[in-house]
Amino acid sequence: MTKRFTAFLLLTALNLTGFTADIQAQEKYNDSSVISLSLEQAISLALQANRSLINSASGVESQKLSLRSAESEFDVKIRPSANAGISDAEGILGAGISLEKKFQAGTKVSVSPSIGKTEDEYSGTVGISFEVPLLRGFGGKANLDKTERSRFSVRSAERSFYLSQVNAVLDTVSAVYDIVKQKELVRLFDSQVGRLKQHAETAKIKEKVGLANPLDIYRAEISLKDAEDSLTVMKESLRNAGDRLKLILALPLERAVEVSAPLEIKIAPISQEDAVRIALKHRKELEQSEDEIREAERRSDIARHNILPQLDMVMRYERYGSAEDLEQSMGFNENRWSVNLVSNTDIARTSEKADFQQSLITAGTARRNLEAKQDEVMREVRRESESLSKSQERIRIRKEQIAQAEGKLALSKIKFNHGMADNFDIIEAETQLQQARVNLLSAETEYIVGMYRMRAALGTLIIEN
Repeated sequence: MTKRFTAFLLLTALNLTGFTADIQAQEKYNDSSVISLSLEQAISLALQANRSLINSASGVESQKLSLRSAESEFDVKIRPSANAGISDAEGILGAGISLEKKFQAGTKVSVSPSIGKTEDEYSGTVGISFEVPLLRGFGGKANLDKTERSRFSVRSAERSFYLSQVNAVLDTVSAVYDIVKQKELVRLFDSQVGRLKQHAETAKIKEKVGLANPLDIYRAEISLKDAEDSLTVMKESLRNAGDRLKLILALPLERAVEVSAPLEIKIAPISQEDAVRIALKHRKELEQSEDEIREAERRSDIARHNILPQLDMVMRYERYGSAEDLEQSMGFNENRWSVNLVSNTDIARTSEKADFQQSLITAGTARRNLEAKQDEVMREVRRESESLSKSQERIRIRKEQIAQAEGKLALSKIKFNHGMADNFDIIEAETQLQQARVNLLSAETEYIVGMYRMRAALGTLIIEN
């Protein structure tokens, strides 16, 4: 089953479209038809249609858009401009365009041609300017801070989406096997109801000829009512399990759904030490915690950098001209230039220093969170491993219990058929056998679902490309 599931996940993109089309065709042409799903198909549909998963995928796309917005800071900006005005002396018209580019080192370059007109003359200007941070704001780390924050958010959203996929698979597997279990329980209790009806009828017939007493009839009918009540409860549980699966798969609640899943038990022995080692290597939560440490340390470096005072060098060079004729004003026969050092910084820089100290605290917290997450992962792996071991033991015990109950039932039938006992022993033996079968079914489905939970704890439930 493990190999089939892994192969299925790798081929989901190929077969999902056709399967979804089949579902849509059923809904379009026959709303009363039953949707039949295997376990693999249910998982595939959940990975596509689960509403929580779709919301998580939308979160990834939203963060990618934020990243694109942050990266656009270093794109070439084209900014057209225009102005029109009037003063007490004359009217003014003007137009221009500015081409700006910021580099990752912090340098900003701008080229800005423009033209203006007053009542008496035209004027034209072509200027180029450089703005270079000398202290704060210099270097790729400082200027890529916004972009790196967005990249971290994208990575976090992608890991969150992966974990949502894992939860969707686990919920689907749990719901499918709950349906399988409840369906089998309905069959078992329905069969028990039929047998107890026969016992009640047999007791009534024997009572008429003096081979049984009213106590035998009451015993059979009381057990029958108990079985009928259990059957009603199981049918209700089956409906609830079906509705739960429909919610997970985003299917209409009024549609009937049939599911199938293998009940074979495949023991995959693995030591707790190996399991812990695999989990520490593959769990996305640990990858996220490690990334949070790196991000906290990066932001701490930025906070330390921001303590530096602001000091920028601004250089500008212009060619310009003015004349009564537009063409002559475009000669740009005059020039001017300037170099300035610009600073505007709080001398104490109290806020920046406090931000840096806070960043150190955040980095320390991130490291402790990683240690706590590692302990949590190891505890979860050990818990799931022990749960599987206990489920295996329960399966063994229930099988032995069934064998014992079958032996007791066979002996009770012999005694009952030869008139050596009333129906008490046979009804008791059948009830015990029924309970043993119910317990075995619960243990088997619990073990199978536990295997999926174990793979989730190891971080290997869904294999990423």
